[in-house]
Amino acid sequence: MSRLNLTFLIAFIGLLIWITLFDPGAVSTIQRGAQQAMRPFIKASNAVDNTAGEVGGESLSIPQLRANLSKAEQERDRLKLEVIQLDELLEENNQLRKALQYRERSPRSLIAARVISRKPSQWYSTLIIDKGSDAGIAVDSPVIVPLGEEAGLVGKVSEVIGPESAVVLLLTDEMCQVSARLGETQEQGILSGQRGALRNLPNLRLRYLSKEVETVPGTRVYSSGTGELFPPDLYLGDVISLSTGVIDAEASIKPAVNFDELTDLFIILPADREGEGPPNPPAEKLPEKPVSAQ
Repeated sequence: MSRLNLTFLIAFIGLLIWITLFDPGAVSTIQRGAQQAMRPFIKASNAVDNTAGEVGGESLSIPQLRANLSKAEQERDRLKLEVIQLDELLEENNQLRKALQYRERSPRSLIAARVISRKPSQWYSTLIIDKGSDAGIAVDSPVIVPLGEEAGLVGKVSEVIGPESAVVLLLTDEMCQVSARLGETQEQGILSGQRGALRNLPNLRLRYLSKEVETVPGTRVYSSGTGELFPPDLYLGDVISLSTGVIDAEASIKPAVNFDELTDLFIILPADREGEGPPNPPAEKLPEKPVSAQ
């Protein structure tokens, strides 16, 4: 053993003997000194333990967290549904208000009606309304909807089923034909629907135009009023394209009316019936029956 190691060993043994033989008070003093030196480290350790205990006491189990998340998602979905329903009510109220304003401005005798039935297989051919003979509705009565300041043609009554119901033949059906004119010109033809795939809105056909006709896409088409059935200036649609044949020309027309969203309509009473029944019934008597598909 080297001299240096031997010296350290002797000193260490002497220190142990000194501590053992020392009186208890001295030992306590040494212990207190050691504790005082270690106190900052002990406090820090206790603080960490306390913080961990607090966090552990407030934590939730995974099932509880999942349950809370599920409740929050359900509440979110409920609020979304309420917002959608409120928007629908506001839109319906806005449409009814515009319809009533149009009826008040219209010089025609109008009866308000609501669509109560529509068969998917005849979606662009016919529908059933909740007004019939009791309201003065007759076969061939024109059916319209307000489109801003104008009236868009929906079709005509093809059958009065009873006192409170009638069938409407839609403009998109090939059997519904209307004398029509191009914009502000004197160019006239016959407009009708055409066969199309189910649930696909078919374009209209404006036939028998002169082959010298000139028009551009977007030109509006109105009823001419030359026939005895439909009054003039009912908005029918807009020109999409024009094809010229050997004898005449034909235009493809996009309908002005959205035939997928028909709910509230107006029926124009025939001239010989305008004195019968209550023309322009008060707003509170507007129908409120829901639409149902058959």
